[in-house]
Amino acid sequence: MPAVASAACTGPVQHALARAGIAHRVLGALGLYERSEVRDALAYLTLLANPADAQALRRAIAAPRSGVGPATANRIIAHARTAHDGDTITACTHAGTMPGIRDQARARVARFGEQLDSIRRELAGRSLGHAVVQTVTLDGGLVRHFEQRRDRCANAEERRDAERVLEDLRSLCRAAQAFEHEHAGHAALTGFLEHAAGLHAHELDPAAKDRRITVSTIHRAKGTEAELVVLCGCEERLLPSWRALADPDPAALEEERRLFYVAATRAKDRLVITHAATRNHRPTCGPSRFLTEARLIDHPEAFAA
Repeated sequence: MPAVASAACTGPVQHALARAGIAHRVLGALGLYERSEVRDALAYLTLLANPADAQALRRAIAAPRSGVGPATANRIIAHARTAHDGDTITACTHAGTMPGIRDQARARVARFGEQLDSIRRELAGRSLGHAVVQTVTLDGGLVRHFEQRRDRCANAEERRDAERVLEDLRSLCRAAQAFEHEHAGHAALTGFLEHAAGLHAHELDPAAKDRRITVSTIHRAKGTEAELVVLCGCEERLLPSWRALADPDPAALEEERRLFYVAATRAKDRLVITHAATRNHRPTCGPSRFLTEARLIDHPEAFAA
C-alpha cells in the first residue's frame, strides 16, 4: 500500500511508521534506520549495551569526525582487550595513560569515554528514552555537531540537510520512547536495538517488498500504481503549495492541479484522501480546493487567491 504525499508530509509519515514498528520502504530514498547518522547513533547505543563491540566503537568514536581516526580506534580496542577485559568505554576513560595516542586526541577520547560511562552508570535507574536522548545529545556528539552546522552554514541546502538529520535523530528518540511505552516502561536497551535491527532488515529485505507500506512524494510516484493509495495532507498551502498560490503566474497553480491528478490516478481500486483541521497544534487552511473541483467535498467558502 503506497502512502503518497507532498514532500512536506513524507517525513512525518516515515517517522510515525518507524515509531510504530511498521515495515515500510521509502521510494527513491532511505528509511530512517538506513540513514547514516541514525546508524551512527545506534553505534553509540550498541556500545553502551556491549562495550566490547569493536565495530560499534570504531563507528561511534568517528561520528562526528573529531580528529580520532581508525588508527586511534584500533589502539583503544587493543588496550581494552589487554587491560580492561575488552571494555572500550573504560579504556577511553584511561586515554591519558594509553600508549600510542597523539596528545591532541587524548582529551577527545577521554571525554567520549567519560560521557558514555556516565550514561552507562545511570542506565539501571533511568528510562530507555532518557538514555537515548542523553546519548544523541552528548557534548561534541551528533546533535551538537548538526546544530552547529545548521546555525553556521551559509548554504541553504546544507542547512536543510542538517535539519533533516536533526529530525531523524529526534525520531530515533521518539521511537525509543514509544518502544518503552509499549513495554510498560520496562524496556531494555538491548531490546530496542534488536527492534531497530529488525526494522532495518525489513527495509532492506527484497522479499518483504509486497508486505511493506511504500512512502513516496507525488513526483516520485509518477508511473507507479497500486490497488490502494493513501494521499496524505491534501490541504490548501500544501496541495496546492503556498509557493504556487503566491506565484502570479497561473501556470504554477495548474502544475499543482496536475500533481493532484497524478496522485489520485495512482490507485487501481481504492483511493483514500486525508486532510487535517490542525497540524503541529495549529489550524490548517482547510481542505484543498482540488477536492471541491473534483466534487469530492462541498466547500462553500471561497478560497483566497
